[in-house]
Order: sequence, then structure tokens, then C-alpha cells
Amino acid sequence: MQKYWLLMASITLSISMLAACNTSEDTNSGQGNTSSEVEEVEQEETTTPEETEDESTDDTNSEEVTEERGPEKTLSFSVKGEAKEETATLTNSDEQNYSIYKLEGFELTGEEPNKDSLYLTENDAVFMRIETLSKADASIDFVRENMLQTMAAVSIGSEPVTIEDDAKLPQGTGISNQSGVEVVTDLGTVSGIVFEQGDLIVRLTIFDRKNESMTDAFLKMGETIGMKE
Repeated sequence: MQKYWLLMASITLSISMLAACNTSEDTNSGQGNTSSEVEEVEQEETTTPEETEDESTDDTNSEEVTEERGPEKTLSFSVKGEAKEETATLTNSDEQNYSIYKLEGFELTGEEPNKDSLYLTENDAVFMRIETLSKADASIDFVRENMLQTMAAVSIGSEPVTIEDDAKLPQGTGISNQSGVEVVTDLGTVSGIVFEQGDLIVRLTIFDRKNESMTDAFLKMGETIGMKE
């Protein structure tokens, strides 16, 4: 009987030791997971601000990317089918809140309130009327409709034709919603163009003569219109 109880005591002791070992392993395992989770949380807390700062910096940099408007700019244009490349000078309007790169041989002057005339020095019958409006004061649809009515009035028996060729419409950084019509007469071509540039709505009316062919030169200068700095 004594041997029997000794045997049972040994078995009970073994079972108790195994249970204690398992409990210890479970506890250590739980502690290990907790430590790992803490390290992950600390790592996230450490890296998140840096990542946020990097993302913020990238966004700031992308917003600061703008076209620089130096004192001069090289413009490429064509006259009577001949390609030309000349230096234009940044010129402020005296009457309106814009500046434009003006080629040599042209003059910019105030025509009436909110209207300027950029004309060919050698022939002032060849000119571009420039009108600018703030988007806060008008809509491009209104300006476009007004332009179409004016072009119809000066057509002199010729119907205004929609300009389909993108090369005859303003292109470049910040330019959008550009459209236009033209009227061809015996004397030359009258072009009416409307587009948006930043916060400005720009309306151009180009009066050209066949013997001068300055429409493309006027267009390339018109593309450079921007807010005064």
C-alpha cells in the first residue's frame, strides 16, 4: 500500500510540474507578444511624423512649382510662313492688372478703360485688342458670348468661322478653356479669342492685314499674358 501511495504521489508531482512548466511558457509567450506589439507601436509613432513631414514637403514643393517671369523671354512665331525666334520684353499694362512679353516693333498702349491695344509700330492698323477680367467679376461663358456677338458685327458679309486648329489658339502653362473664331475679309483676318489664365479671363481681338501676316506673332505674345507681379 505504501508503494502504491508513493507511486501516486510521484505521478501527481510530475503532473504538477508539467502544469507549472506550461503555465510558465504561456506567460512568457504572452509577455513576448506584448513586447513585440509595444515595439511595433513605438516604431509607428516614431516613423509616422517623418513620413507625414515628407508627404507635406512634397505637396508644398508641387504647389510652389510655377513658371518664372523674368525680364525677357524668347518667343517663336511665324510671319508669312517664315519661322522666327526673337526676344520679347516683359511689359506691364498701365490700365489693367496684367503683364505681357512684347516683341520689338510693337507698342502697348491703353485704348479705353479695361482695353489695351498692342499694335505694330510700322502699321497701327495691325493690332491686337487686349481685355482682361477677374473670374470673380465675370464668367468665361459670358465673355465668349459677347466676343461672338462682336465678331458677327464686324464680319462685313463673312460669317465667323470656329477656329479648330489648336495651333491658332493660345497654348501654354496655366492656359485653359481656350476657344475662338475668325473672319476672313479682302483686307485680312480678324480673330476673336477667349481663354482663362490663372485668375484672369482674357479676350483677344486680332486685326491683321494680308500684307503683314502678324496673327501668329500676336498670338504668341497673347499666350504670355499673366497677372502683374
